[in-house]
Amino acid sequence: MATFADASFGYDAYAAYRPVYPPTLYSEHLLPYHHGPRTLLLDLGCGPGIVTRPLSRHFTRAIGTDPSMGMLAAAVAATPAASYPNTTYHASTAESLSFLADGAVDLVSGAQCAHWFSYPEFWAEMARVVRPGGTVACWGYKDFVFAGNRAASRVVARYAYGRENLGPYWTQPGRGRIQGRYRCLVPPEEDWEAVERWEYESAFADVDEEWDVELGYVKEVVADPGMTGKLVREGEVMMEMEIPLGKLEAYARTWSAVHAWKKAHPERVAQEDGGSGDLVDEWFDELRQVVPEWNIEAWKDLVVDVELGHGVVCARRKGEIVE
Repeated sequence: MATFADASFGYDAYAAYRPVYPPTLYSEHLLPYHHGPRTLLLDLGCGPGIVTRPLSRHFTRAIGTDPSMGMLAAAVAATPAASYPNTTYHASTAESLSFLADGAVDLVSGAQCAHWFSYPEFWAEMARVVRPGGTVACWGYKDFVFAGNRAASRVVARYAYGRENLGPYWTQPGRGRIQGRYRCLVPPEEDWEAVERWEYESAFADVDEEWDVELGYVKEVVADPGMTGKLVREGEVMMEMEIPLGKLEAYARTWSAVHAWKKAHPERVAQEDGGSGDLVDEWFDELRQVVPEWNIEAWKDLVVDVELGHGVVCARRKGEIVE
């Protein structure tokens, strides 16, 4: 999480290039799962408000929280009061929400942030602030892979996790939690019920099993011993994009591991900043070598198909629902 508190982190780029979630995530999964009133939405780790804004339309009030002031500034800038009069932002961690009364929240969302949480404190605070019958929904996505293109996807895996590339720069255990599709999120049974999990594992054609296991591209993940909940909608992709290669490169530059790598290698300056090239330049140069039709002058404009594996966890607070 320290990466996003770093003053040199590119908050504007994060807001511009991070993937957004399909409206069906809300309309076909989260909102049908949720029971009872929709008075207050709490969006944890809201970042620039990617989830806060679309979900706020379904609630009387919405509060986005984040410990990073830079992220909150980006969220406020992208959330004009005229368009979102019911939405506010607050500096806070997920484990300490003292500004909220007991049982005040109807639905808690946490997108691409639950791998940063301290789970005992998080679940204790959720049990306090979520009303009986209320919902906690957390989800996260993995790295992008090129649909049906094994060679290009292997390049992504090697740069993302190779020891000589970005591998040592991911914060752990957070990255491992994402790679495990949030099976580490185990709602305590004394407080939570009706736990559901929706998972998808991106796979590329003709997968090399040994490579998969080493780098986290596994088709089957063994459940954590304490994992609870039923698996629903398994095998259905939630996040897929048709995206220009240039925007995909810009998205890769928002990764926390890339930010950490750049701080460790200040002598490697990106081509777009007038340098001879950094690790991301090297990465996308290699992609164009392994896929010859991408190796053209206007490569940044080429539109490619990518998928991102994901894990969604929903839990309902035990107790009688008060309408």
